[in-house]
Amino acid sequence: MDIKLIDLHCDTLDLCAEKGLSFDSSELHFNINKRQEGLRICQAMAIFVHNDLKAESARAHFLKGYEIFRREEKAFREQLSVARDLRLIQQHLEEKPVALFLTVEGGSVLGGDIGWVDKLHDMGVKMTTLTWNGENELCGGVGSDKGFTVFGRQAVSRMEQLGMAVDVSHINDKSFWQLCEFAEKPFCASHSNSRSVCSHPRNLTDDQFREIARRGGVVGLNYHRGFIADGGNTNTIDDLLRHLFRFLELGGENAIALGSDFDGAKMPDYLNGIEQLPSLIDALERSGLDNSAVEKVIFGNAARYLATLG
Repeated sequence: MDIKLIDLHCDTLDLCAEKGLSFDSSELHFNINKRQEGLRICQAMAIFVHNDLKAESARAHFLKGYEIFRREEKAFREQLSVARDLRLIQQHLEEKPVALFLTVEGGSVLGGDIGWVDKLHDMGVKMTTLTWNGENELCGGVGSDKGFTVFGRQAVSRMEQLGMAVDVSHINDKSFWQLCEFAEKPFCASHSNSRSVCSHPRNLTDDQFREIARRGGVVGLNYHRGFIADGGNTNTIDDLLRHLFRFLELGGENAIALGSDFDGAKMPDYLNGIEQLPSLIDALERSGLDNSAVEKVIFGNAARYLATLG
């Protein structure tokens, strides 16, 4: 096996911060030592900043996660590299089996200060999830009826100018469609599934998925039980594949990617860590997809989107 894979979201850094763990901890879904030989992984590493954290508290939390990111980069430098230019993911994975890039989950880290978009960019942040389930200075999440603020529009514009991916996972429908009115570049949903397959509001409607795909963005399939099946009742990997095939029915062959949510959600038994990723690839190959389509889902679509960011 010699396969490359991109995962657009995990919460490993926050679990490391919370429990004092390192990337080789047995408690982690993203346990670097459990990677199967021949599988090369480019992993987005999110620093989660809750909406309840404001200004200096939010930034202090981010900086703690950033310190852990840099610490782990040094500790595992023989196995991993940090992709600071996302156009070079292929090259990174040829040199080392794991590549990482930094993201933020929660625009609260900005504290209403547009200058912090530039600071995040300068520190290597490549993607920002605009909000979590509630609301912040930018917009409303799925637990809120708030839409975009003036500051939120300014922040998105600055992210686009800097080549930072705008991530709509967690935002509510009102905010989503407002974003579509002013966004000038493709955006993504790093870890969201199909709402027509599983009715959870964190998932995307058919029209939302079509819009992301039409704009040239991508959607990362989320492995969280509650987003795969109503009530979290999922027992086989076919349940996750139903989301994939719904997105394909909507014309999304070039927009489907992976966004596991490792270490931040309840995983099903069949995808409970990176050691089980080969079984996902096997399932995709057995599902009837041709090799080209499988490669797009696990690597190509995300690589193409990320390369537009620089």
